[in-house]
Amino acid sequence: MSHVKTYLISGIASDERAYFPQHEVIPNFVYLPFPKHDKKDTMESYSQKFLPMIDTSEPFNIIGNSMGGIITMEIIKHVQPEKVILVSSIKSRNEMPFKLKHMKYLNEHKLLPGSGFIKSIEFGSKFIKHVRKTEGLRELAISMAKNNHPSFLYWAVDAIVKWNGKDDYRNDIIHIHGTKDQMFPYKKIKNAIPVFGGTHEMNLIKIDEVNRLIKYYLER
Repeated sequence: MSHVKTYLISGIASDERAYFPQHEVIPNFVYLPFPKHDKKDTMESYSQKFLPMIDTSEPFNIIGNSMGGIITMEIIKHVQPEKVILVSSIKSRNEMPFKLKHMKYLNEHKLLPGSGFIKSIEFGSKFIKHVRKTEGLRELAISMAKNNHPSFLYWAVDAIVKWNGKDDYRNDIIHIHGTKDQMFPYKKIKNAIPVFGGTHEMNLIKIDEVNRLIKYYLER
């Protein structure tokens, strides 16, 4: 399967650097940058902006990390990848934690502007043990966040909170998930391949284990 193109979609407040550790096990990859959003976009309408970037005339795979996995779940309503791999993401609204689901009704997330989201990463990362202990990870997270426009981050948080996705588009999704994921708790995830002790940022921390799984499933 090494000749099959694999499209990579990263998570909120990130960019192509979020996948640097995976490049060595994905021989024919294409990173899909975030298209420009419209204020009225939903996750459904925004995800369709990725479609022109995907060459459907030949076999392809998609790997989505975090929000990139949510976008992937919307993309596969319209195209048929050979393989779909989610990392540290969710397949449906049912897999969201209670607090995130109910923000849709409370709208408390709208109190934080995009610039505030960036500052929260800059400040909050000081107190996340696994981020502090991984050399260069905090600096990378801050740099990637700042590489996103504040208005996009503000929109993206709202789009995630309001996403009503279902998990019945196809039954062969490969879902790799950390048992210590602080964003999307493992206990809410169905049919996931566990990475024991893996956090939400595990593809940048537990690199060997995540890469082993990605390589294995791409080559099956």
